[in-house]
Amino acid sequence: MRPKIGVALGSGGLRGLAHIGVLKVLEREKIPIDYIAGCSIGSLIGALYCSGQTPETILRLAKHLKPRHWMDFMISKMGIVSGDKVLKIIHLLTKGKSFSDLRIPLAIVATDIKQGKEIIFTEGNVAVAVRASTSVPGFFVPFILEDMLLVDGAVLNPTPIDIVRKMGADIVIAVDLAHAGTICNITNIFDVIIQSIDIMERELFKYRQHNWDILIRPDVAHIQPSSFEYMDESVLLGEQAAEKMILDIKHLLNHSMLEYKELDNENPMHPYSN
Repeated sequence: MRPKIGVALGSGGLRGLAHIGVLKVLEREKIPIDYIAGCSIGSLIGALYCSGQTPETILRLAKHLKPRHWMDFMISKMGIVSGDKVLKIIHLLTKGKSFSDLRIPLAIVATDIKQGKEIIFTEGNVAVAVRASTSVPGFFVPFILEDMLLVDGAVLNPTPIDIVRKMGADIVIAVDLAHAGTICNITNIFDVIIQSIDIMERELFKYRQHNWDILIRPDVAHIQPSSFEYMDESVLLGEQAAEKMILDIKHLLNHSMLEYKELDNENPMHPYSN
């Protein structure tokens, strides 16, 4: 037996394409992934990966999709983009899958702003959960589900480390983009909104109790969260950050496997023994 590995993919706008690079390295180094929890852009990357898309395919899809494909502007008191196109695109890319259809167990985090509660999706339609988790407040119209008004999960939990731990992960690899820093050039409403959320996320990350085993922090501070010009660079920075931690990951995995083996030898009836 081996310990279960979970990956927490945090929010960060288009900086979140760094998650693709992290997943690429974990695959290349044959690090098994047993659980994924995602928030905002992390929920989208996680959903595509868990539905069977490779990191390379996810990047190709990201490059193919232009703003006009998913931005359906509207006049509303609740936001300036309806999010209907986003829901349709995610439904198409995930092939309409439910959580139970995914190859890797996935949890997606959203925020119910009516009750001020964190909402964890682990069942039902994946596209619906991603649409809710990526609803940047002030930009996307909140997603209405039953009696809930759902927005970006980053409002309460920008890097869902605790969620993937609760899923059953013995080892948690957290990919945090909340540390990235300020936007150098704020030129539009999306930059204003994202910058405000970034500041909030950094403060949340400082004060939440975190229980990660490996923390990966891609150096994406110079990349505009709303910019489509640095996709390849974001992925590369994700790869580089993961590569820096790969020896630590392997060491921790090997050490944990030895502990499991010793426990099995001491107690043949232990529930993890073969």
